Amino acid sequence: MQRQPCRTLGKKKSTKYMAISLSMIMLSQQQPLNLVAIEQEIRIRYPDLHAAVSTTDTNVAALDVKDGQLILGNMPAPIPWSDLEGPCATSLLWKNATKEVSAHKGHIVVTIMSELEPVERTILLTQCTAAVLAACESAIGVYRSSLIVPKHLFLDFTREVLPLGPPLDIWIDFRVGWQTKTTSGGFTQGMEALGHMELEVVESPEKPAELRKRLQGLAEYLLRSGAVIRDGDTVGQDAEEKIRVVYSDSAFGNTNRVMRLQYESAPQRPWWKLI
Repeated sequence: MQRQPCRTLGKKKSTKYMAISLSMIMLSQQQPLNLVAIEQEIRIRYPDLHAAVSTTDTNVAALDVKDGQLILGNMPAPIPWSDLEGPCATSLLWKNATKEVSAHKGHIVVTIMSELEPVERTILLTQCTAAVLAACESAIGVYRSSLIVPKHLFLDFTREVLPLGPPLDIWIDFRVGWQTKTTSGGFTQGMEALGHMELEVVESPEKPAELRKRLQGLAEYLLRSGAVIRDGDTVGQDAEEKIRVVYSDSAFGNTNRVMRLQYESAPQRPWWKLI
């Protein structure tokens, strides 16, 4: 994440920073940025953003929006396949992802610069990405945080889920699977972009589907409450279910420290609260 200093006025002098969040929209064929259509889509879908084009040239444009700036870069080349091959192979949201994504011809980089906190900035990015998707006829889907999401699903999640809470399935990748015949494991990708440590589990006694629900429940708890779970805290449904959160090095190749869940009692229904 790149940051640029920005002076702000208030009772106390302080220095805030413009943080950057981005997504990439894949195009089946190259097309010029239709700023009239993009601005119109934002105004119709999210009138409170007060979108207005500020600068433009052949392949780069900027729009002022509430609480930040939207910058669009039209790239006349596909996203490198080395970045997309893994997400395509593991995608739960995109049927025939490998075939369809590998054929894309170009992409648009959607960037939000804002002083908003990570979750609010991601909401703004999601809204603007949806508007650009809707305005581009050749758009086929979105790539962000190791996730690929087809166009229609991204628009559906943004319209139907985002107003109610975090649209986890288009923000966070939950990778889970069997480790042995009786234990599962998994990790998240995308929590760091939302201001939290990634989650990991090694040797869970739960089935992969149950572990996925557990990770989703904990991720939603963190994003909704903004609570900080400290190293050594215990989480679970009640006092009988104890799963300890340990800050540790990643077992799955993440270069940053993660929150690892360690089971100390039999798992129950995955509903999260601090104990």
